Amino acid sequence: MTDREERSYRRAQLLDDPRFERFRPLPARRRLVGALTALLAAEAALFILLPGNPVVLLVIAVVLTAACVLCIGLLKASTRGVEELPERNLDEYQWQLRGEVYARAYRIGQALLLAELVAVGGWLAFDLPSPGRGVVIAALLIPFQLAVVLPTMVAAWHRRV
Repeated sequence: MTDREERSYRRAQLLDDPRFERFRPLPARRRLVGALTALLAAEAALFILLPGNPVVLLVIAVVLTAACVLCIGLLKASTRGVEELPERNLDEYQWQLRGEVYARAYRIGQALLLAELVAVGGWLAFDLPSPGRGVVIAALLIPFQLAVVLPTMVAAWHRRV
């Protein structure tokens, strides 16, 4: 077994740990998705509403980042990593489920991108004043973070994981 295969095997074992069983029922997974959504919204609000004091921004950003990392880890454990593990670690059912999750995440991502493009187009069409630095940072950062975590969120929301 290569080092890479060994790492993916250990990762699969960790994500399937029985200690995470309380996070695997659908209501618990959906609460985690809601918590992560709230954390991402709080992060956007942080950049939009508090653009002044860099020390306050840094402290709040560190706390939000730690909470996001914990929440994402719990989400991945709640789905047993179906959206991230290599094919060799998945059975046929998980493989099919991952395909469905990625297809749905892709469609949701496309809709969110379209909404952002419509908002930018509307901003330009109505010749609104330039947004503040915080709005620009949030408009760039949050879609990137969503693109990274969206498959995990969709997998957690899915009934059959």
